[in-house]
Amino acid sequence: MPIHRFGVVVVFLSGVLWAAAASAQQTSGIAGVVKDSSGGVLPGVTVEAASPALIEKVRTATSDGEGRYNIVDLQPGTYTIAFTLTGFSTFKRDGVTLTSGFTATVDAQMSVGALEESVTVSGASPLVDTQNVRKQLVATSDLLSALPTSSKQIYTLVTLTPGYTGVTDVGGQYLFEAGAYHGKRGTKVSFNGMGVENSSGNSSYQINAATVDEMVLQTSGISAEVNADGPVMNVVPKQGGNTFQTILSGLYSNHSMESDNLTGDLRARGLNAANKRVKIFDEAASLGGPIKKDKLWFFGAYRTWGMAKQYAGVFWNQTQDQALTPPGATLRVVPWTPWVDRPTDVYSGRWESYDSQSGRLTWQAAAKHKIDFFIDHQIGCNCGSTSAVGSQEAGGGTGQYKFEPNRFVQLTYNSPLTSRLLLEAAYGASISQWNQLWQPGVQPNVASVTDVGLGITYGASAAYRGRPDFTNRQTQRFSATYVTGAHTFKTGIQTEQLATDQFIFANANMSYTFRGGVPISLTQRTTPYLELDRGHDLGIYAQDQWKLKRLTLTLGLRFDRFVGFDPAQNLPGSPDSNFDRSYAGVQTAPTFANQWIGPHSFGQVDDIPNWKDLNPRLGGSYDLFGDGRTALKVSLGRYVAKTNVDVSQLLNPINTSVNAAARAWTDLNGNFVPDCDLGNFAQNGECGALNNQFFGKTNPNAISWADAVRRGWGVRDSNWDFSTEIQHELRRGLSLSGGWDHNTAGYFRNTDSKNRVTDNVLVTSADFDPYCVTAPSDPRLPGSGGYQLCGMSDVKPAKFGQVQQVVQPTSTFGKNTRYNDFITLGLDARLGHGTRLGGGFDTGRSVNDTCFAVDAPGYYGFTTFGALTFGPQTSTTINGKSVCRIVTPFKGQTQVKLNGSLPLLAGFVVSGVYQDISGPPIEATWAALNSAIAPSLGRNLAGNATFANVPLIAPQTLFEGRIRRLDMRVTKIFQVTKRVKFQANLDAYNTLNSSAVQTIQTTFGPNWLSPTTILDPRILQLSGQLSF
Repeated sequence: MPIHRFGVVVVFLSGVLWAAAASAQQTSGIAGVVKDSSGGVLPGVTVEAASPALIEKVRTATSDGEGRYNIVDLQPGTYTIAFTLTGFSTFKRDGVTLTSGFTATVDAQMSVGALEESVTVSGASPLVDTQNVRKQLVATSDLLSALPTSSKQIYTLVTLTPGYTGVTDVGGQYLFEAGAYHGKRGTKVSFNGMGVENSSGNSSYQINAATVDEMVLQTSGISAEVNADGPVMNVVPKQGGNTFQTILSGLYSNHSMESDNLTGDLRARGLNAANKRVKIFDEAASLGGPIKKDKLWFFGAYRTWGMAKQYAGVFWNQTQDQALTPPGATLRVVPWTPWVDRPTDVYSGRWESYDSQSGRLTWQAAAKHKIDFFIDHQIGCNCGSTSAVGSQEAGGGTGQYKFEPNRFVQLTYNSPLTSRLLLEAAYGASISQWNQLWQPGVQPNVASVTDVGLGITYGASAAYRGRPDFTNRQTQRFSATYVTGAHTFKTGIQTEQLATDQFIFANANMSYTFRGGVPISLTQRTTPYLELDRGHDLGIYAQDQWKLKRLTLTLGLRFDRFVGFDPAQNLPGSPDSNFDRSYAGVQTAPTFANQWIGPHSFGQVDDIPNWKDLNPRLGGSYDLFGDGRTALKVSLGRYVAKTNVDVSQLLNPINTSVNAAARAWTDLNGNFVPDCDLGNFAQNGECGALNNQFFGKTNPNAISWADAVRRGWGVRDSNWDFSTEIQHELRRGLSLSGGWDHNTAGYFRNTDSKNRVTDNVLVTSADFDPYCVTAPSDPRLPGSGGYQLCGMSDVKPAKFGQVQQVVQPTSTFGKNTRYNDFITLGLDARLGHGTRLGGGFDTGRSVNDTCFAVDAPGYYGFTTFGALTFGPQTSTTINGKSVCRIVTPFKGQTQVKLNGSLPLLAGFVVSGVYQDISGPPIEATWAALNSAIAPSLGRNLAGNATFANVPLIAPQTLFEGRIRRLDMRVTKIFQVTKRVKFQANLDAYNTLNSSAVQTIQTTFGPNWLSPTTILDPRILQLSGQLSF
């Protein structure tokens, strides 16, 4: 059956089953053994778990022949467990608190007596999960409210988790993706167990913190239910209940509450200006309760939040309304005048804001049938440039866009048909329409100018995408769970449909390049056009959790299949009906239609890619002493790389065509108008010949993928993850853990692969000549420089410019070995009077071995190690040391992260979060002149190149200073009445006003090692929450 028809069938079947993805992998449980007073096991005991968290109030199980019982699919909350059996007194255990994904061991010892006689035992909830092997961190709503977490977002989990790289922004600034955890990237973000990411794999939809009950991060031991590779972040949402509850919250900061941490040392290193926060705000209101008690409940939340930040060196153009061109010119060239004294307001720099309106209905249709519907409608703006290489007006086509709108929809069905059989089904959709920003001052006739002398683009962006710019993901999921005392067997199916529709256009379909204000070239484009990309993701799994006395085994197998394709496309295509709302006047401009390229079409392209994988997931957890306080855990699993429509975009026939070509432009009369016939691609008038004869046609030199990497079994990048951990509860409320994690990750999506390499099939290693060059003498370099850089490569002149790139299997040329080994120590202390402390220590070592040659035997076309463009090679050495095997040492990956809270007298609470992580690696890319290379090479560089980039420092050997940040909060709690509580907070982020360096200049020269970003300075923040 063709994959497209198969996907339709799966969608239909899932729809029949109320298809939507329940958060089964995050639900909690209670399990244990029931015995009599002599120690004999008791079968047939009725076990009831009751909690306000359960809309159905009570969940029931029966102990089996070995006295075991197992209750699954419980919501986070506090439970009372009752054990009843004729001839025995009722046994109750109170106050068992479950967090998401935690299975609490609750054993019972029953005494002979009448049922009406009751024995109730109270005590602290268990801290050690002796059943599940997954490693996770749970941030409850109480914890998030207690700690200084500012504008709460899903990446707050990065701040709290030892081993996660990166420092999150206090204002909650949008992140493309969190950093890496133990070398693993490709983080997946879910809401109620369903992915919120768009078809590109990014989180367009932003979590509304007012809807959050808990946030959970799984890092290893992830079960077969999840198509994860890296960490999995999941939000457990709030829902209505039988009592009404209202929560109002808000926070505020502005530039007057911010300090200055630009020190003299930083200025001496070349950093003369730092980013400044203008405003941070967050306002939310939520209300939940019954529409009909015990039958129908609602929960609604409205939230508006955001931040404004002025980035150093980013300016509006003060002369955007002026013109250097004569009246009537096709494109108006504006003069560039940075508006350095513009009054500071929220629009001075980067402005990010979101408005979210969400609602949930929960219906107990019958005693064993529950249906839940959720919708969130968001309007947002990530507006303003973050980089000094573009003016505010011209930055709109790069990192600036509006969400118009984001919608996230879920429909879930849950049915515990019997005490043993549980059915779950659901449907979800992440609808993301984001349009690149058309800034004030930009009009259809304003030219995009890149001045290579000034290092800035101004006027307008070179191109825009929007209306449509849909990046949608739809998900369906169904599962069935069968539970006995010793087994929890689960099987299910998941399917996702990914769709990207993006309309690309440019002002007059061209842009200009100047040097020092003088035109030197122009670029013509094939815009406008509508690009379509598609993907189908299918997962089928089965797993069993099997209890053998103290040992719990988790045995799972998952089948994954991803198919990408591009439907037939007729160009130029049309924008949607709302195009003029975002880009007024563009469609009616005389230059909107392309004057050089006529209508054309492309047929459907399939199997880009078509990947299939079988992924075992195995684990074991052993209750070491049988008392539920010490667990030894081991897990091993295979996980495939996070994949979206990136491959189908890369191989889309639109993108394998030549869509832009440049030509020289000599502005002889100085009127800033290219006085030539642009439809004549040969030299004429002021314009040189177009530099690509295939402009507007299929590019014969476009990169292609061999069949061996486009389709097949085991072709997709994958990671074997082995983890072992011991958890021990020292005493009630205090537990320690320690573990070792080994994995073979280190790749990133489909841009940095260990299974694929790019091969220029027109050259071999014999077509390159080696050379050495002496490093500059400089006291900033190791040993003050002057050492040899050898084994670099330059293509022979006869082969220069011959390029035909084919993506091939790495195994054709060698083996790319990547692995990571990390050690983690953790602490979870829940002490008396509400005092708590959590966090831990994490350190590791990573290896990336690319000691094989594809084309050049040494580095050729090198840029930086950080850009991952260095490629496989065998011959390059720096000061005699080979650099084909890159080892990131422990000192480059050591972290300490702690968080805690301490109640004081009179309702005051002090809390804090501390992060201590390794600084960034130091690199140095040197533009070695031809005159320094030629003596060793025996000739000049090919293609008359004047220089070649050369690395001066072996990668991952030198590092900046450590990054340390302490955030503090003082809270005052006012208990107005039994039900009314107000919490007032004063936060100080970066309390010690650290100016730790986060990124540095890596190009060797006078500004090498100059900091480019540092920690944001200390800022105070006021916040409060009223609940009743």
